[in-house]
Amino acid sequence: MLRGFPPVVAADTHTLILGSFPGEASLAATQYYAHPRNQFWRLLGAVLDEPFAELAYEERLRRLLSHGIGVWDVLAACHREGSLDAAIRNAQPNDFASLREHSPTLR
Repeated sequence: MLRGFPPVVAADTHTLILGSFPGEASLAATQYYAHPRNQFWRLLGAVLDEPFAELAYEERLRRLLSHGIGVWDVLAACHREGSLDAAIRNAQPNDFASLREHSPTLR
């Protein structure tokens, strides 16, 4: 069983970007959207006018949170060969009710 990551949120997080489950590269690096060809950080940087792709991971997260934006995945755990969502089996969802208690401004 593969396990995902904790949410990247703060008490004042108002927007949550949801993925399905980390891919192999992300799991290996223990970082959201870690595959070098993943466009997540570049696209988000263009939207927020931040150089996310050029920053160290911890600084990416800090700046993301400064915009009131968090990141998490829909799934907490699953079985999967490779990185394709279509290969996900035995999916276990994350606990969104608890997240709502921690970040009450989520919309």
